[in-house]
Amino acid sequence: MDDGMISWRPHSGSRRNHRLEFPATTILGVGGPSGKCESIWCGDTKGNLVRLSLPQLDVLDKYSLNASVIRSICAVSTSSDKILVGTSTGDVWTVGQDIPGKQLLLFSLDYPISSIRCDEKSIIIQSGWSRFTFDWTGTELEHHDQNLVFQNKKSKRTTRRARLLKFQQEKGTLPYSQMLDLPVVA
Repeated sequence: MDDGMISWRPHSGSRRNHRLEFPATTILGVGGPSGKCESIWCGDTKGNLVRLSLPQLDVLDKYSLNASVIRSICAVSTSSDKILVGTSTGDVWTVGQDIPGKQLLLFSLDYPISSIRCDEKSIIIQSGWSRFTFDWTGTELEHHDQNLVFQNKKSKRTTRRARLLKFQQEKGTLPYSQMLDLPVVA
């Protein structure tokens, strides 16, 4: 909830609540050996990560990465407790008990991270309309920028509009160029 409250409402039994220090921005449920969701990772607006057990909502781990908003969380594998974390400043962290120091900054981008996912060989990051693929050392493998498609379309639209305006002025059907920018009123 917007006040930092995490609530677990089972089908049967009593409801449990845990209040985070700051409002959660992203939550990731993680399965355990039983195959069921046994804990959740909560990222907040101040760069903190909290791992809560389910259904008790006891604090299992707590990390403070930096002061930027946690935007996305991804489990590295089903067999470990390691996760990847993306922030609004473009930092990519790995966090978990298996990590030396329990948290490690892998690399940084110049863009805020919208979503993050990974496989054994690569880390895929979405930042707005751009998709980046990195290896685990932080080397960029691929970059697909959908913004270029929109910029090309804008350029074509501008050219088409200029040709139409020129044609209409030459034909005499449009006395003033401002007419294209005015809304049509019926």
